[in-house]
Amino acid sequence: MPAARADLLERLAKGSLPSLIAEAGIFVGIRSAVEIAARAEALLQDAEAKPISAPEAALLYDLLTLEAPAEAALAHLRGITPLLPAIAPAVDRFATRLEALAAKGVEVATLPFAASLGRTSLEYYDGFVFSFHAADTSLPPVASGGRYDALTAVLGAGASIPAVGGVIRPGLVARLRGQA
Repeated sequence: MPAARADLLERLAKGSLPSLIAEAGIFVGIRSAVEIAARAEALLQDAEAKPISAPEAALLYDLLTLEAPAEAALAHLRGITPLLPAIAPAVDRFATRLEALAAKGVEVATLPFAASLGRTSLEYYDGFVFSFHAADTSLPPVASGGRYDALTAVLGAGASIPAVGGVIRPGLVARLRGQA
């Protein structure tokens, strides 16, 4: 456990949450005192939970490091779904997307898939994420994006609006086309 988390848990266990919130000063962001209290309670409950077993950890590692052509990735995901039934809806949506892409002529047998895509640079997306890369792997993605329905619910005061967004790097596109 990181030292900062251990310190926070100790402070939460010893002090009253209202006094800890008061010590922190003015509110920054959109979380209310009630939301902060709920998060603190969740952290305390999480700290009391048993750690996951080594086989479960290995399965999660396998899931999060999966990189393969899309069809092979789907087959692998279907193979581990009985062990991780919570991923079944996402695996089904992935299969539906691959079927739609194949119907449009995309060669999904060789389409790269990486389960970790977006975990460090596209965190605000909450669904399918994508990126387009040049042959030169030292370059950043030419374009990237994904779904962010949960973000629209936060910005829309609870009203979720299905949304997809992305970015295209025009300077990089021009460079790749030899025009920059």
